[in-house]
Amino acid sequence: MPDPWPRSARWTSAGLTVGGRAAADLADRFGTPLLVIDEADMRQRMRAMTSAFPRVAYAVKAMTCAAVIRAALEERLDLLCASGGEVATCLRAGAPASRVLLHGNAKTDDELTAAVEASLGAVIVDDAQELDRLGAIARGAGVAQAVLLRVTPDVAVETHEAIATGHAASKFGVPLAVAADVARRASATAGIRLIGLHAHAGSQVLDVDAHVRVVRALLGVAADAGIRPAIIDVGGGFGVTYTDETPSDVVAVAAALRDELDANGSDAALQIEPGRAIIANPGLTLYRVLARKQAGGRNLVAIDGGMSDNLRPALYDARHDVVAVSNGNGPTEQVTVVGRHCESGDVVADDVSLPAGLARGDLLAVAATGAYTYPLASAYNRFGRPAVVGVRDGEATLWVRREDVDDMDRLDVILGTPWGAGALPTAEGGART
Repeated sequence: MPDPWPRSARWTSAGLTVGGRAAADLADRFGTPLLVIDEADMRQRMRAMTSAFPRVAYAVKAMTCAAVIRAALEERLDLLCASGGEVATCLRAGAPASRVLLHGNAKTDDELTAAVEASLGAVIVDDAQELDRLGAIARGAGVAQAVLLRVTPDVAVETHEAIATGHAASKFGVPLAVAADVARRASATAGIRLIGLHAHAGSQVLDVDAHVRVVRALLGVAADAGIRPAIIDVGGGFGVTYTDETPSDVVAVAAALRDELDANGSDAALQIEPGRAIIANPGLTLYRVLARKQAGGRNLVAIDGGMSDNLRPALYDARHDVVAVSNGNGPTEQVTVVGRHCESGDVVADDVSLPAGLARGDLLAVAATGAYTYPLASAYNRFGRPAVVGVRDGEATLWVRREDVDDMDRLDVILGTPWGAGALPTAEGGART
């Protein structure tokens, strides 16, 4: 089975298998919904990135769990974090602080202070005010913090507007018109060590030229500022296959970017920040059919998950391939796969071809759910987030356990205190009903 499915996915007499394990067996053992990650495929994609580019930082936001973080470290990737929370998870997973980078368009003072105190490998500074704040914090600690300056490259791309980040109106980075001035300011700011320039065109970008234009913009900033950055970081956003898209060829992208650097006499090291391109296709989600009905001329198949474990269709109008795990060879019908949430927009896959006669208890698999499904997951309607399992060479390992009611209630002050349900705390610390 080619993309969008994991590379180990096969049809056998047991139906769909992945990582040498029957999907039906995984569902029986771990329950559904279940996010399954082909670990060998994931690691192979990590190695492809490090073979093509000299510097690679895995974008942790795409799938944040210790198993993926540790795999990235073992495969020689650094870690790009979008928040202090992601940084904390990486450090708890055993990442050396020197291999962790922090970015984000609105960092708090606490996040900047924690980055300095932990001696993170770099902070990607988003604007001039943040530069001044970080410089003051670093000077107070008696250190010089390594930074990359994020530039808005004014590069428009064909992708969903919610994940386009390089256009002139983007909330991310320093506007191109003033980027050279801010870069000079960074070079002269005590407590700051400017090591490179950063830009990002957007996510799910399938056009190689978009990344070339990002490099061209950054080289222009460097020339105007009179600096020679050690690192040119073009972000990530390499497109993947969800249904029939042609994915980005990372070798071709690397060659094109290197040619642009060479043509401009730059010896800067290329750095990328892939997330989706590493983890999207190695993942699939298993669901059980709960009900079906006809409504408004549509055949509706309702499953035991939905927008709480895969928000992408509702948020981005995203499409995913869907198959029946049993791979029946009989007649098919067009159906719409819906979730069980109290939202009409809770649609997992609209108008897809599946075996006719799907019934309660049948298993479906949805492709390319490794990226931005679990991190966007919620406890909406109190269903809880799914379990995550890694499979490899016939072995299945629980990476993240299923969220249960106790997990969801742990922050509820009333339910989570000795006062008990229905009791309210008094100002003196007692309880009243």
